[in-house]
Amino acid sequence: MKYQALFLGLGIAMLSFGYAGTVQSKEPSQAQKLFARATPDDYMSETGCAECHSEISANFPASPHAALTSDPSLPIDKKGCQGCHGPGHIHQAEENAEVISFTKMSPKESSAACLRCHEKTLSEFHWKRTEHARADLSCVSCHQIHTDTDKALGHGVKKMDPRSAAFVAKVEAKAMLKADEATLCGSCHPASIAEFRGANHHPVPEGRVVCSDCHSAHPSKNEKVSHDAFKGKCVTCHTEKAGPFIYEHDPVAGFTGDGCQECHRPHGTNNPKMLNSVTRGLCAQCHTDKLAQHYPGQTCWTAGCHVASHGSNTDSHFLKP
Repeated sequence: MKYQALFLGLGIAMLSFGYAGTVQSKEPSQAQKLFARATPDDYMSETGCAECHSEISANFPASPHAALTSDPSLPIDKKGCQGCHGPGHIHQAEENAEVISFTKMSPKESSAACLRCHEKTLSEFHWKRTEHARADLSCVSCHQIHTDTDKALGHGVKKMDPRSAAFVAKVEAKAMLKADEATLCGSCHPASIAEFRGANHHPVPEGRVVCSDCHSAHPSKNEKVSHDAFKGKCVTCHTEKAGPFIYEHDPVAGFTGDGCQECHRPHGTNNPKMLNSVTRGLCAQCHTDKLAQHYPGQTCWTAGCHVASHGSNTDSHFLKP
């Protein structure tokens, strides 16, 4: 009985600790607290904002946000300048000049303010699970809200001028991004930019493919992190490799390894067909028993044997398509 009581006490303590941690993690953000305490009288006319921020107000109609924030059907706390930055009268008060400044707030607080309206794009819960959030980035690390402001990257992004394009091809920046995708993404992922400069690469430098064609910057709960997800991205363009085949190559089918990436470098390489290797070592990383005695000096596919490396409908050893 003593041991049962002890374990029961420990269990209750752990549950209490977990509950307390959950409650603490749901602490309202700065934006949520500001709008929660605001009254209708705390909001002012948009012309009041223009009195101090004339240049920003004059250029704001060119922003995609302009059409949304001026929508008369929107609630007052999600409309106009104050829908993003908070009630104007609270900001003007000398005793409490509180305002939501996306560049001065912490990345966590800044992103929480954006997600008040963009929760359908990405919930706060899923944002916290992304690599971008874990890298201490925010929405405004990549997106520029005011078209007239400086495009310098911030909130953890490496300091570089995004107007110096990564590649010659001119790709228009979309979705209110601070630069074209290759330049913007490359500011934090320079190794990927280097891979695209290989002799064989996906046509990102040529502007025919952009990062978001393969990568999702706003992953949702519906996007499963699995080997099939990698294949699913690749066969969007490489439909002839999708199958189904009667005899499937395990990596291609997603049963083992990293799917397509088991053999190919997704960004680029100097090897033909963007392969990880041009020697028999590529196949031998799985088929170790064949390395010492099977067709020395030739690769498995250039010897004219295993020509159906993705899968075959006629031969279980992929000797024929």
